[in-house]
Amino acid sequence: MLKLNNQDRGSGKTTRIIELMKQDESALCLVPYYGIKRSLFPKELQKRVISARSFKNVYDELQGRRYTKIYIDELLYSNFFIAELFYNFGRRSDISIIVYGTDNS
Repeated sequence: MLKLNNQDRGSGKTTRIIELMKQDESALCLVPYYGIKRSLFPKELQKRVISARSFKNVYDELQGRRYTKIYIDELLYSNFFIAELFYNFGRRSDISIIVYGTDNS
């Protein structure tokens, strides 16, 4: 499953992801920059937050991990990147990819 949540800036997207990750131990989060991981996510969740800019980096980080959801915090990733991620991971029926971001187009 692929789900897109287009919300305004400052509307609590990251806060919502943090709440959802606290409720679901099998959920991971993908952020575009390491600084977002360190400054916005609580210490206890940072092991499940991946900062990566390319699909290969994400793929390498996910090797050996058990997860059922991947939250993407921000739409800074290209549509092609999200499509590739969904094609390679989300097509498995047990993995959901959920995007929280702001589309400025």
